[in-house]
Amino acid sequence: MAQPKIYIDGILQTWGDELYGVVQHPARPRKASTGLMLPPRRPSQRRGSSSVGVARVRQVLKATTKRVPEVVVKISGGGKGMKAIRAHLDYISRNGDVVLENQDGDELSGREDMRYLKSELQHGGFGVPENSGIREAFNIVFSMPPGTDRAAVHDSVRAFAADEFGSDFRYVFASHTDEAHPHVHLCVIARSNDGTRLNPRKADLQHWRESFAGHLRERGIEANATRRQARGVNKAPVSLAVTHMQRKGGVAPGRPRNSTRDEPHKRPMEIDQKVLRAYGTIARALAESAEVDDRVLAVEIVSLVRAMPIAQGTDRPQVPDRWGKPTVRNVDNRLSAKRGREGGSDEPIR
Repeated sequence: MAQPKIYIDGILQTWGDELYGVVQHPARPRKASTGLMLPPRRPSQRRGSSSVGVARVRQVLKATTKRVPEVVVKISGGGKGMKAIRAHLDYISRNGDVVLENQDGDELSGREDMRYLKSELQHGGFGVPENSGIREAFNIVFSMPPGTDRAAVHDSVRAFAADEFGSDFRYVFASHTDEAHPHVHLCVIARSNDGTRLNPRKADLQHWRESFAGHLRERGIEANATRRQARGVNKAPVSLAVTHMQRKGGVAPGRPRNSTRDEPHKRPMEIDQKVLRAYGTIARALAESAEVDDRVLAVEIVSLVRAMPIAQGTDRPQVPDRWGKPTVRNVDNRLSAKRGREGGSDEPIR
């Protein structure tokens, strides 16, 4: 018997938030350079609540099962002082040959414009010291796979930067076309116009990815921004610094022996179980739907989970073979039998 839509939507809402919900941090007052306590910075209009909504859960599930490209947003470094910022500006502008755009929409190119930009960043606002012990700028890279429309990526970064930093921070960005994958470099001055500092955390980086993906979709580009845990990936990506060292033939630094990552069977295993439990519950609910599209999506979720790294390795929870070859009838029959045996319990995919 098919389950009512309200039941299926409730499952999608609850478990979709578990997989894709935004982690919200409490808003705290900010301390300006003058010592005054300022109210929390107004969040961008795109941030919204921690709940992703049923329609959004369906959209993300479909995009994930279709292997829609995941956006890449990385903090590649940050200049500790104006000397380092100058070097980065020379790099992203190719010494003035590539056009930069600032927060006011002004285009800057050539040696004269670059001299003006560096002087304005160093002496404007609260100023930037020549050398510093802390980051005075954040260098952020946005990229998409080869073949993605470069103009759409450029315009999406422009809209993203205006949403996130435009009213509070000074920044410049530039698109590079000398590599196959379209990518944009964004340099944001760390100290805002009111004297507070930019201090991004993991939740902020994930929000930036989702915001960037949203701007791409508005321009007709398929883009996804799920956390790697939701894709069944626990292995952290290689940092840009290590990648550059490997390209140059250098030796990448080893990980400290007391690192918590040397114990992969603790918290990662718990996350794996939660991810499998969420996908399993969603797949069962969709398989009980009267809508054919929902039952097809259930099959695709099963195929997705079976291909996940956490279901492939011997040190991770696996999807046993008794699921068999995923088909709509196969899933419906097996789920019905499983409900009869277990009384409809919500266990991980088996």
